[in-house]
Amino acid sequence: MALPVMNAAPTNTYLEPTNPSVKESLADTIYMIDSDETPFVSMIDRVGAEQTLEEWLVQTLGAAANVPQPEGFTALMSPANKTVRNNNVCQILARTVAVSGTNRATNQVGEEEFVRQMLLRGREVRRDLELATTSESIKTTADPRAMAGFQTWCTLGSVGAGTGAFPAGDGTNGHTAGTLRDLTITMVEDALMNNFNAGQVPSVAIMSANIKRYFGVIAAQAPSATNPIVQDNILQATTPAPVTINGAVDVYRSNFGTLQLVPDRFIPAHVIELVSPEYVELAPLRDFDDEELGKTGDNTQGMIIWEGTLRVTAPKAHSCIWDLNQ
Repeated sequence: MALPVMNAAPTNTYLEPTNPSVKESLADTIYMIDSDETPFVSMIDRVGAEQTLEEWLVQTLGAAANVPQPEGFTALMSPANKTVRNNNVCQILARTVAVSGTNRATNQVGEEEFVRQMLLRGREVRRDLELATTSESIKTTADPRAMAGFQTWCTLGSVGAGTGAFPAGDGTNGHTAGTLRDLTITMVEDALMNNFNAGQVPSVAIMSANIKRYFGVIAAQAPSATNPIVQDNILQATTPAPVTINGAVDVYRSNFGTLQLVPDRFIPAHVIELVSPEYVELAPLRDFDDEELGKTGDNTQGMIIWEGTLRVTAPKAHSCIWDLNQ
């Protein structure tokens, strides 16, 4: 039986909302759960940029060949194996803030407000950089300049059937989307095999939280033609002992080496980026510069700027698995 709702307070009852002597109760802490974790940006090396157009050279070897030569042969010159010159464009990322003089003078929770806002802008620019570098944006030299994201350099991996096609691999275009499909271990193994044959196997797989969770699902499935995983589950428990169910996959041990699975909050959806961290670099021209702007009145203005680009120094050391349902 439900309890009844009581009647309203008697007339002229002194209620709290009308009491001017009630002190406010404000916690002396500002709480924030928004993450500024940037796994891709954090794991790659930083090298200084010197121009708004950064260039680098990539060398490949000719294909192996078994060609018997005649005794006492006369030498014929093979064509020179030339380097390929790649480039990417420096992009500017910026966040600004303005705080009134009155706001700065008042007694507030936490750090002085302008300082606090500048710290927040710095974290936001870092998140912007993670999104830009893991994206499929193409390079643009016209103002505002834009750098080519990681995905535009990948010519290995997997695309959906139908219209699916790989990028050119020089930052000038993204992949052509094909039919969406569920992730399988075979897709991962095929991509790693292609990288192995090209000379370097990725060691890190960056993916969305949804794909990371699905990876655990396919790892728990029984071995099959599409998901050839052998999983041993050993369960030993007595009556008083708790049982632990392990549904996580953090490291995948493939036929071509160990692959660390890293979830990323800012990576675009429906793609896995397989990365060899030693063959991709972040090249800042200005690395998170904080500047206080000139006075225009009774306020303080500031901004955080990052300018630089991404250098994928060996494109065939990486791959992407696009067009996933997850």
